[in-house]
Amino acid sequence: MASSNEPFLDLARSAVDAGLGYARDQGLRMTLLVMDITGTVCASARMDGSRPITYTIALAKANTARMFEASTGALAERVKPENKIAIGQIAPDIAFLGGGVPLVRGGVVIGAIGASGGNEQQDIECADVALAAVAPRLGEG
Repeated sequence: MASSNEPFLDLARSAVDAGLGYARDQGLRMTLLVMDITGTVCASARMDGSRPITYTIALAKANTARMFEASTGALAERVKPENKIAIGQIAPDIAFLGGGVPLVRGGVVIGAIGASGGNEQQDIECADVALAAVAPRLGEG
């Protein structure tokens, strides 16, 4: 396990690279990004052929996972449709769509991953692969 002093940028790049590898293997055109606890994007990539809007969606998914400290797939199942609309009007950088996962070290959220470009299940799988690639370095895997 890497220490808590490991540069976050290294962790973020590793997560993005893992997600991109998965997307390539699946024939997907994805956007992946990792933000730190402040909401600053530390690493991102938009694959050739991925629609430009996927960056904004991935950003909103990561932001949602970070702020709610939960995967957006799980949140999407729990939040009523009418509440999703209301929250979206109040906080437009929130997305209750699968593909966002928090990064947790020692029980504390330190950032989040967002993935967009496939269908919702593909986005979830891509984000999960990115998280699994760095989970041992977080002490969570």
